Amino acid sequence: MRDKAERLRKRTFTIALFGAFSAGKSSFANALIGERVLPVSPNPTTAAINRIMPPQDGWPHGTAKVKMKTADAILQDVLYSLELLGVQAHDMDSALLRIGKLTPADVTPKGKPHYSFLKAVEKGWSEARSKLGSELKITKDEFSGYVAEESKSCFVEFIELYYSNPLTDQGIIFVDTPGADSINARHTGVAFNYIKNADAILFVTYYNHAFSQADREFLLQLGRVKDSFEMDKMFFIVNAADLASSQEELEGVVKHVETNLLQHGIRHPRIYPISSYLAAEGKVTGDHRLVQQSQITPFEQDFVKFTLGELSEVAIHSANLEMSRAVQTMQHWLESAKHGEEQRKQQIASLEQAESGCLKLLSDADGTADLRELRKEIQELLYYVKQRTMYRFGELYNYAFNSSTFREEARDPKQALKLAWNELQRMIAYDLSQEVLATTLRIENKMNQLSQARLNRWSEQAAELLEGFACEEYTANRFTTPTVEGKLEAAEVTDRLLQSYFKNTKQFFEGDGKSKLRAELEQRVNEPVSRLMDEYSHILDQTYSGQLEDWIGQLKEKLISEVTEHSKGMLGALEMKIDLDELTGLKQQLVDLME
Repeated sequence: MRDKAERLRKRTFTIALFGAFSAGKSSFANALIGERVLPVSPNPTTAAINRIMPPQDGWPHGTAKVKMKTADAILQDVLYSLELLGVQAHDMDSALLRIGKLTPADVTPKGKPHYSFLKAVEKGWSEARSKLGSELKITKDEFSGYVAEESKSCFVEFIELYYSNPLTDQGIIFVDTPGADSINARHTGVAFNYIKNADAILFVTYYNHAFSQADREFLLQLGRVKDSFEMDKMFFIVNAADLASSQEELEGVVKHVETNLLQHGIRHPRIYPISSYLAAEGKVTGDHRLVQQSQITPFEQDFVKFTLGELSEVAIHSANLEMSRAVQTMQHWLESAKHGEEQRKQQIASLEQAESGCLKLLSDADGTADLRELRKEIQELLYYVKQRTMYRFGELYNYAFNSSTFREEARDPKQALKLAWNELQRMIAYDLSQEVLATTLRIENKMNQLSQARLNRWSEQAAELLEGFACEEYTANRFTTPTVEGKLEAAEVTDRLLQSYFKNTKQFFEGDGKSKLRAELEQRVNEPVSRLMDEYSHILDQTYSGQLEDWIGQLKEKLISEVTEHSKGMLGALEMKIDLDELTGLKQQLVDLME
């Protein structure tokens, strides 16, 4: 109970902000905090993860920790962006030479974020190279430079700003994530960990802005995982609501957003139209009229009710169950101590025999059946992952091989074909990784279900032998999600093969060239997708089987400890070695706390 109390005292609530760069996430965060803490115009390609946290020992109010990327991490980012632009390099020196020769004319609109990132690396390399892999301590004044200046931010892994205000003082941590359209978004595991572990998710979209392809993919992922969470922790913000010319127009936009969310599997979303600008301006200047006009108040009321109300109630409910269990145990000890000496002697003999039986039962038990059940679940879930990804092939193919790309690449349609094929492979691999990551939540939920069922069976068997025994309530374990960033090693598709279906743009898009190429490529990616799924299956099986085995082993050891402690307390009561008046007083204190 002391452990639970300490965890409640130190409880923090992580709030993750997602959305495209143009949505105004930083502006919205400032509106919530009530101060202009985050720069509102970070560069749209390389923004790092920014966390606003309560001050800690060694990190007073107004200081910030900057974690720089390692030399290898920045090299991999650079090589990836160069590859998407059709440029090859093998180390940083050769990469910088290639970047120096790039011009805006060399890139398509899709490649512009990568071009911007590469040029930022070139500009900031000489200053940043000596700091790579290190941890810097900076002031709040320096903070905005590392957030908003692209030649600095492109080398940053994350920044933690330690800042005291009414929200962080209550333990709330804000995480401003890179936009779904950021080049950093390719690190799928980073965003997923925040989706998985954050206490609340805020997705910000801008009034009347269409969802980008990156936004749609992110929303699709939210739709995949929404039902895996015990509580609905997602909030959707329509920013710049003050742009609406009428209430009817505003309601139309909210309805449009709701329809889009439903198409991505997000049912019954909580949507709030807000003006971050008016809210921030009103809070900073103390103008309550502006705050009222911003419509942020209904959101804040619901948000506070959820974070500091519903989330805390779960922890408090668990603590109350533990106190109730303690009261029942002490009551059982007190009743046993009131028996006559001869009856207590008989109970002592029975107790020793029961404890011995319990310990033997637990030492002989294993979780082999649970491991078999887990492996079966993984295979079944991954079978459907492949089915869903191949079902999306046509949609992804049409996005990669679209007429606008070929218009942009009109001077070199052969290059456009190759880039489209590379884009298709990247999207299939990305879709698979997102599907598998979403599946890990279902797997981990299954592991907790198996573990809880196993603990309940052991506890019931122990209670049949050991009178009055009840184990602690099961607390779901947080398992470690494996890294899922495999590459699709597709069958060899030569430039000649691609070009054999393409005579000219008109023939390809208006004739049968595009449909024939689709059939050819779909057949060729089927086997590579199966191989990648086999690889993911092996990774999940190895990672999760070991974790489940370890966790069930920990549960067994904990239950053995609880059986021993229960028997020890019971024996103390029967042998009259404990102060019954003190025990009665302790029991009454717990009863009073629960009322």
